Amino acid sequence: MSTEEVSGQGEPGVAAQAASHLAAALARQPPPPVPIPLDVKHQEAKFKEARARMIKIVNWQLNDDKHRKLEQILDTTQYLQKICGNVKDNPQEAKFRRIRITNATFSRHVRDAPGGEEFMHAAGWTVKVDNFEKYFVFEPQPGSLEWRILEEACAELSKLSALIDGKIKRGLGDKKALQERMRQQVRVAIEEDKAQREVIFQAHTAPVEAQPLPPSPRSRAQAGRGGGDL
Repeated sequence: MSTEEVSGQGEPGVAAQAASHLAAALARQPPPPVPIPLDVKHQEAKFKEARARMIKIVNWQLNDDKHRKLEQILDTTQYLQKICGNVKDNPQEAKFRRIRITNATFSRHVRDAPGGEEFMHAAGWTVKVDNFEKYFVFEPQPGSLEWRILEEACAELSKLSALIDGKIKRGLGDKKALQERMRQQVRVAIEEDKAQREVIFQAHTAPVEAQPLPPSPRSRAQAGRGGGDL
């Protein structure tokens, strides 16, 4: 068989092998990404914006330790955790989705707190009027953008609650340590005062050695005459 014949028979085999390798390489490549619809992108952008706004309110308004005591911040945070958590954990319970704004507990923990009502709006609650009464109402359902924000709000409140609780406990620890140091200083001062009083008492009550009385004038005169007779 001639060289041309061998070469002619080999070329189709090489081409087939190369095509097979190329097909295998293409098969190993990941599929091209599925284009994200514009409405989904828009929803995700809205979610990120709303989440950022809610987190800012939690961190900068609810956590206002310059104008409120830590205990007040913790009370507000835990109350908001409760009302938002009730909705999240019980999506079918209508009673958790409506709060009368003039309710005394709500007023104390939310209306009177910096950022309280702003947080409610940012977390997806809206104000409705029913029979001349104002209510905060949460209408969104699981799976909605607002529901995702509510879930994020619960998570951020949990973080803030843990942070404030830790600060309070550390503060109590510092106060106890300070009180113990002050008690120790008082005990030392009492002991020193007691020791000083004891020294003064001993000085005033120590026995005095008897000293001979000075001779009277008559005794001195007699002693003088007697000395002259000698």
